[in-house]
Amino acid sequence: MNPYYDEIVVGSSLRALLFAASRSIPVFFTEPEKPHQFDHFAPDVDLSSWGLHNDSQLWATPDGEMATGQNKIALWEHILFVLGLKGLVPFSNMCSSLRLDTNELTGFSDYAKLRTVEFGVCHYFDEHGTYNLLSSEDRQRTHLVYDTFAFIRGGKHHLDFIGSDDHFCNEIWFYPSPRLDGETLIKDACVLSILSDDQIDDFDFSETLVRLTALQKMKDLGLRGPKNGKQADGSQRYRSFKAQALDRTKLLASPPVWLERDSIMVPQIAEADLVKDLGRIAENHKRILRHLWPST
Repeated sequence: MNPYYDEIVVGSSLRALLFAASRSIPVFFTEPEKPHQFDHFAPDVDLSSWGLHNDSQLWATPDGEMATGQNKIALWEHILFVLGLKGLVPFSNMCSSLRLDTNELTGFSDYAKLRTVEFGVCHYFDEHGTYNLLSSEDRQRTHLVYDTFAFIRGGKHHLDFIGSDDHFCNEIWFYPSPRLDGETLIKDACVLSILSDDQIDDFDFSETLVRLTALQKMKDLGLRGPKNGKQADGSQRYRSFKAQALDRTKLLASPPVWLERDSIMVPQIAEADLVKDLGRIAENHKRILRHLWPST
């Protein structure tokens, strides 16, 4: 006999996990939809109810220091861990595909069917176009595209962040290179662009153009590669920057407009509203939280 739940959540974004935690209902997903490493809370958000300190992080920019709060991944991991301890992640991370019928959800691994569960209402979250189990309105979408680059030459400088009003290369984040062991002054870069469906596969918005545009922005701010002797007039000569693309991550900037069905609902509550309610959500899991993080 299949297990039955009054309510379930399909999705694993931070918004989906917060919603599930607020109602203590199970979540089902294929690929975990972690927030991006450069997606931060505002410094004034209170995360203490979940055992997190939202200490300000300072980033050097061309206009001075910029403050951000805790990375959203930390809260995402805490909530998923607590839901797992309460048995509210039935398929864990073993599911590679999902099939959604009127009142049934079936999970499959790469090799076999896992199980079918029955439900009364399914709350459907598909922040990043991962599942596509419902039909959606046919319209242009906007994507957050993160391109990461490794600096082969010119990765030593004082900046951590370059912002822009342009959607293309909107943000450039610099961080200590994880390719090198130990502490290092060499930084790699992650560039955020906000692109439409038409732009995302256009060469004019490709990794190559992102890399060249980001390097030009660095040059315009006076950043230079390593010193390379003197010019004929005695002025300092510098070697050019050299960087190579590592990875491109594409996320939808906002969820598609999914078309609801009788027992499948698409919650419209925003992540920010759920975050404001973190304290009350934590009360639903106080018995576990007080043992995991005694200060909560």
